[in-house]
Amino acid sequence: MSSPSSSSPHYYSIHGIIHIRSNVDLPIPDYFRISSPPTSFNFDIDVSEESISMPFTETEMHRCSIFFVGHNESQLAIDYRLPFLNVKLLLTDLENTTKISFTKDFKRFGDLTNLFNTILLFKFIQKGHTIVHSGCISTSDSCYLISGMRDTGKTSTVLSLVDGNDIKFMSDDLTVISKNGQAFSYPTRVGISPYTLTGTSISYTPPAWKQWIAKHQLLLFGLESVFKFELSKRIDVPSSLIDTSGTISDVFLLRSANKNEISSIPSSVAVQKLLMTTTELIDPFRIYSLNFYAYYTDFDSAMLFEKEKEIIEHALSNVTCYDVCANNVKEFHKLIQNQVDL
Repeated sequence: MSSPSSSSPHYYSIHGIIHIRSNVDLPIPDYFRISSPPTSFNFDIDVSEESISMPFTETEMHRCSIFFVGHNESQLAIDYRLPFLNVKLLLTDLENTTKISFTKDFKRFGDLTNLFNTILLFKFIQKGHTIVHSGCISTSDSCYLISGMRDTGKTSTVLSLVDGNDIKFMSDDLTVISKNGQAFSYPTRVGISPYTLTGTSISYTPPAWKQWIAKHQLLLFGLESVFKFELSKRIDVPSSLIDTSGTISDVFLLRSANKNEISSIPSSVAVQKLLMTTTELIDPFRIYSLNFYAYYTDFDSAMLFEKEKEIIEHALSNVTCYDVCANNVKEFHKLIQNQVDL
């Protein structure tokens, strides 16, 4: 999240399922940005960088390690009480309209992007949907999920399959799915590095110096770990190439192996792997503020995790699932094309 870009709030409507208001930029595709909400809009998440007046007295705030915590049945307050810095966070009502309030200085101490993405996941689950760590493409009558652990080759495979005519882009990293087997686009900016295959519709050629760095692993490791250097360039997918939603037909789970092979697997195995790779990316149990909120307000995060699994199980109940093994990322899209005749 960045600082407020204007005094005006930002509004988002994600497929009409989740509605969000914020006075800071959020990690949400601009695809979902709306100019102004209808009068009767009910927001699911309200995000605000502001000067916080704590709803608890000093005696109601208790020290926990390096910060102080206050709570009631639907609120959690965190205050670091540092000299010269105003470091506060207030979480309100994860069950209904959720408000995330924080001071400017709090961004130095908490990963607000992960906090927001996790609460967004909670909101989808509460409405019978979930986010999965998966790319997605569509044809006129079907959607195809393409998943795998991070850096396996999802983006390369998705971009290699999209042609802009018969095969459209929906996402390369996150996809929203519903209990009834529908997939919804989530077109974040695509990260393309010298390793990424781009296909014919979405192209970008990294400069020669980036291609040179990519060939020197130790140099790249040092630049990334010390200087936070990012080899990828993030580009927007043209809206003309994006499809909105459709029915899930097939799921392809990518896996690096010393063979090129595609084989069908039970949907139960696909559910387990989708849940695993999604939790690896968005893990509700590694964010300390949400853990404190759940502990003190009796918010059942574990129940939502179970409901997430149930949604994925229902979504894939009539879907054909495949394990896709390849010894080179260039082979994934070929195996998929041969299997479903794309």
